[in-house]
Amino acid sequence: MTKPRLLDLFCGGGGCSRGYAEAGFDVTGVDIAPQKHYPYPFVQGDARAYLAAHGHEYDVIHASPPCQGYSALATMHPDRKHPLLIAEVRKRLQDTGKPYIIENVERATLDGVVLCGSMFDLRIARGWLRRHRKFETSFFVWQPECRHPAEKAVGVYGHGGHSGKHRMLCAREAAEIMRIDWMNRDELAQAIPWVYTQYIGGFAIEVVRG
Repeated sequence: MTKPRLLDLFCGGGGCSRGYAEAGFDVTGVDIAPQKHYPYPFVQGDARAYLAAHGHEYDVIHASPPCQGYSALATMHPDRKHPLLIAEVRKRLQDTGKPYIIENVERATLDGVVLCGSMFDLRIARGWLRRHRKFETSFFVWQPECRHPAEKAVGVYGHGGHSGKHRMLCAREAAEIMRIDWMNRDELAQAIPWVYTQYIGGFAIEVVRG
């Protein structure tokens, strides 16, 4: 049986892509930056331009627009300008008529479920992974519940962490807890655990199958 095709826009190192592949999709990633460790077919280029030209070729489309403008970083450094692409990307996705997913940080202007490492038993000896990410979908996804107490949470907070957060994981710990063994530290800092999108992908593939 031919696998349904999923397009992963702004794919980075492929954390989201792995989850969709595990859920049963044939995945292609697109990113403006080269991704030498990306584990699936990859196109280097502008995600929005690729979506306009090729979005109709895929069964489901995922997008992870840059998150910096929606994160705590934007509040801490209001003088820094970061792109805010969610509204534009949402409109472009809706125009394709395809089932879609938009992923970003918890503060982002999305309407959907929030996933956390504790929902998937992601933990090391020092605590549960607190890696909250929001997913807006054009189809129903059930919202699980967080299982970790706040004091037992550890996190991966990008490049260097943010003041006031819980302990940041080192690269080895981050790779272990997120079950990602193909990325370097910088790629890990921007990645999410692939079990998140394996969960989302389970709902998406049922939509494709009707």
